[in-house]
Amino acid sequence: MGRFLNSMFGAIRVRFISLWTKLRLLTSPLWWRTRGLVSIRTFFAKLFDVKPRDKKDYYGILGWLVSKRLAFALTVIVGILSIFYIFVLSPIAPRGDWFGGGGIPTYKYNSIPLRFAKGEVRIVARSGYVAYVGEVSKGQVKGQGKLFDHNGGIVYEGEFARNMYNGQGKFYYSTGELRYEGDFVDNLYHGNGKQYRLAGSLEYNGEFHRGEWNGQGMLYNPAATLIYSGTFQRGNILYSELIGKTTSEISIMYTGRQNVYSEADDYCVEMPEINAVYEVDGGQDALEADWSVKKVMVLEGSIWLGSHNLATISQLTDFFGAPDYFGETWVTLGEAAAINLIGDNIIGDVDMTMTAIFDNVFNVSDYDRDFSVYIFAYKLDGLLYTFYCTGSASQNFFMYAITSD
Repeated sequence: MGRFLNSMFGAIRVRFISLWTKLRLLTSPLWWRTRGLVSIRTFFAKLFDVKPRDKKDYYGILGWLVSKRLAFALTVIVGILSIFYIFVLSPIAPRGDWFGGGGIPTYKYNSIPLRFAKGEVRIVARSGYVAYVGEVSKGQVKGQGKLFDHNGGIVYEGEFARNMYNGQGKFYYSTGELRYEGDFVDNLYHGNGKQYRLAGSLEYNGEFHRGEWNGQGMLYNPAATLIYSGTFQRGNILYSELIGKTTSEISIMYTGRQNVYSEADDYCVEMPEINAVYEVDGGQDALEADWSVKKVMVLEGSIWLGSHNLATISQLTDFFGAPDYFGETWVTLGEAAAINLIGDNIIGDVDMTMTAIFDNVFNVSDYDRDFSVYIFAYKLDGLLYTFYCTGSASQNFFMYAITSD
């Protein structure tokens, strides 16, 4: 009986050890890795055994015989390389929650899957930061979205189309302050909008054309106080529209700081917040009667005319043609006030003797009428443009005037 039991327990032990050994093998990563490598090696050995053994092992293509095994091997290799390129080498893999996408599919900027994505996504820039969060369609940024810089600061939020700002949106300074809000066309301010200074105050509210103030608009000073309402062209006030306006109309258009000078029948008004001075026809007190503006002096050394920005006498002559007049001339009251307002010792100050009637109203009893400047005058479209220089040899002008021809 004891011998029988020993034999039975020995058989059970051998069986148990065999099962235990198999179980350890099945749970061993090394065994599975070895088995996997052997299987892969066997698969590729068979795959690359492309030598045909029978005529049935060929494809007949246009009179050529192509090994079926070779064709299959090449197909598998191309497929493996394509998958490897798409998901390993090329930055095209879609990424989800496991990459911190927060439930939003995340793609690198040049990924192939992105070309087929639709709806809300995240797009990662070349250097690895999230550059865009928003809607896409057929591989293009389209719809509502936000664009970010490499520091995570917002650059733009609003409507997109064709991978550009198109529609209503907001554009920001690199420091995060709002720079512009309104209409966009192909990344440019175009339509109606508001532009802000870096400090945050409103600078302009009105029409834009291809990124510039153009059309009807309102200009504000750094304190966000309205100073001018009128027409703008190429980012500048269209000063010529002031010619012929009455003093009442001008007071509605220009609401900034001003200084009024009167001398006998001559009157002029400084508008320092838009760098201009205008003269009115004399006769009575210009503060109590509506007199029309006959001349506007602009305290700037360049002028936009059409699509041309002119800043030298040579450029002016190329644009206008030969000047109608050039030479020295004595200054008027308005010109004297404009020269003194410029300052900076460009040409010196004009001596003026005056008495303050109010805080910003002055009665001029005398000024240096022998003070002369060198001018070049040109006519265009019923207006006379006069450009003031420091001398006959100067190629630059320090201000210009517009009068009706």
